[in-house]
Amino acid sequence: MTQQNEQQRNRMLSLLREGERRMLVQLAGLLRTSADEINAELEKEELLETLGQPVTVEYLNGVVQHHLFERLHKGDMVAAQRLLTQYQSDLEAMLTQEAEAEAQTEELKAQA
Repeated sequence: MTQQNEQQRNRMLSLLREGERRMLVQLAGLLRTSADEINAELEKEELLETLGQPVTVEYLNGVVQHHLFERLHKGDMVAAQRLLTQYQSDLEAMLTQEAEAEAQTEELKAQA
């Protein structure tokens, strides 16, 4: 790859990361604002106490994740199960890798 192509690629990746960061900041703000607005409406209608607890950002985050997961598998339960199995395998592999790295670090500390 030429130096110019490498520079363009690095610039593209930098712009993508910056755009992703801005989007995530905006999304976090939208979740906070939405939770506040929903809670204000519930309070105004005197329904917040009936709910038992206010709507949280964590709850709305779960709603978004659920919606995105549904869009991903499009109602196909076999596909959903495959996705969940793959996520679980990926998570287990990541945890194993982290545990091995931590064990190596501890071993190096013990040798020092």
